[in-house]
Amino acid sequence: MSVDDAGPDGPLRAPVLHPRGTLGVIATAATVTGPVLHGLRAAAREQGYEVSVFSVTGHSGAAVMAAVAGLRLQGVAGIIVLDARLVAEMAPVPGIPLIPAASTGQYEGARRATEHLLALGHPTVWHLGGPEEGTIARARERGWRETLERHGAEIPPVVRGDWSARSGYRAGQSLAVEPGVGAVFSANDHMALGLFAAFAEAGMRVPRDAHVVGFDDVPEAAYFAPPLSTVRQDFIAAGRQTLAVLEARIDGVPAPMRGTVEAELVVRESSRCLRGS
Repeated sequence: MSVDDAGPDGPLRAPVLHPRGTLGVIATAATVTGPVLHGLRAAAREQGYEVSVFSVTGHSGAAVMAAVAGLRLQGVAGIIVLDARLVAEMAPVPGIPLIPAASTGQYEGARRATEHLLALGHPTVWHLGGPEEGTIARARERGWRETLERHGAEIPPVVRGDWSARSGYRAGQSLAVEPGVGAVFSANDHMALGLFAAFAEAGMRVPRDAHVVGFDDVPEAAYFAPPLSTVRQDFIAAGRQTLAVLEARIDGVPAPMRGTVEAELVVRESSRCLRGS
């Protein structure tokens, strides 16, 4: 269901009354089923809020403001935007605070992953990046690139995927024939899974022949073969941070436009053993 590229999350129905009211969320196709929204919903339930979601399939100002209008009709107390790029397309909404969701430390997580791989003795780290136009992919790539620059390490060309394991597999096929690929930072865990498969087909064993670190710490990451080192994002903590900022703005208390939650490096077997062992 859509309204000029925007649509409600499910059919219209009578609002559910909750002790703290309803919060509006504007999401894109890439975020409407993702962990950021899941964490936000969980945090909202803790605080007694209902969440009403509008999904937009484009970034046009008309589509975004249609979503805002629909949420206003539902009497939401505030609006949270999951894709920060949409904020630039929005006009101020009188009487309704509007903020982007809290960041989960994309740059810092990428920096930690890259530092970890360099500390294992690798002269450089290759990057399996996400889509070039994505804000999250760009932040993770920037953390990787600037870390290599600070260490004076060579910066290899980025091999890109689309976040799927299949694209990670295709990227892994190209990386497996590159000389000297000993460390790879994958922009997400699912692409790292495909990378594992391509490396195995090429006769490369992780971590014997290459160390790999992913990003997200999806529930399956601990059960990959080998278990995947990755950057963990606490999406529920990010949801709580987002609600804290929004509630402050609802109450008229000065607050930063956007909160940030630190990412945590989780080291598992894919980067724990010395190469050649």
